[in-house]
This record gives sequence, C-alpha cells and structure tokens, in this order.
Amino acid sequence: MSYAGGVIASARERSDARAIYAFLRRALRHGSAREPYRGPARFSEDPFDYSSATRGELDSFWGLERITLAGEAVYELRYAGGFLR
Repeated sequence: MSYAGGVIASARERSDARAIYAFLRRALRHGSAREPYRGPARFSEDPFDYSSATRGELDSFWGLERITLAGEAVYELRYAGGFLR
C-alpha cells in the first residue's frame, strides 16, 4: 500500500498536528473487515470529522481520506494498493 499526504500546510499554523493524528488513529480503529483499506467511510468525534472514499476492490484499490475541523480540511491523504502479481 502506498500513501501520499498528511496535515495540510495551511492548517499547520492553526491546528495541533498531534491532535489531528491522535484523532486519525481513533478513526482508523473503526475500519471494517469488509473494507480494510483505511478507516470507515465516516467517523466523527468533536471537533473533528473523518471521511474515506475508496474505489476498487482488495486486489486493486485507491482512495482519499480527509479530516475536517469546523468544516475546513486540515488533513488529506491519498492511498492505493492491491495484490502483487
């Protein structure tokens, strides 16, 4: 699996990166066995909201996860993966 992204540069000045990553770890614990790519499609815990949109199947997939704070994106990560042939 490959990843690209993280805390958005413009958010680093107004947000605590440690709090964002702590929230991300909690969101990732709520993923499902049916879609084990990252976290759930949606997860909220005041003041953050997490979303993950995945396309494809386990053999070839890609997606985008995002964390927002008060409606503004503070974290974005693109991911992709699949079976090696």
